Amino acid sequence: MVTDRLRECRERDRSCERSRTERGQVILIGALALAFIILGVVVVFNGVVYTETLSSSETGQSATTAEATELEVQQGIGCLIDRQDDDDLLEENITAFNDLYQNSTAHSSPAVVNISADADEIYAGDNATVTITYDSNELHYEQERTIKASDCPEDS
Repeated sequence: MVTDRLRECRERDRSCERSRTERGQVILIGALALAFIILGVVVVFNGVVYTETLSSSETGQSATTAEATELEVQQGIGCLIDRQDDDDLLEENITAFNDLYQNSTAHSSPAVVNISADADEIYAGDNATVTITYDSNELHYEQERTIKASDCPEDS
């Protein structure tokens, strides 16, 4: 009797061993799938971090943007000086140019440019002294420039 009980237990254990190996294969396949998923997430995350690093490196470009703004202002006011004969009208046109320039650049760059002219330093047809103020997150400067009528690119 004792022997028969042991035989039955062994036969039960053998059937359990077969299902255990099948369970082991399922666990192994699940572990491999999980490893590939984690690897894929790491690769995607690394790409996102690299892209974000590149996109936030615009700080070196702000100086070039400021230089381009300064050139645009210089050429625009140079053409106003070249075409104007009255000092008072030239001052009004510089103020109007400031407003138009702020409106046209407000949508394309996160910077504020202000152009102010000294009424005593405006000579229509010759030159004008203006103060250019450039404000952005990365850069702030204020510069006084004497712009001549010859700065208009159409005269070159």
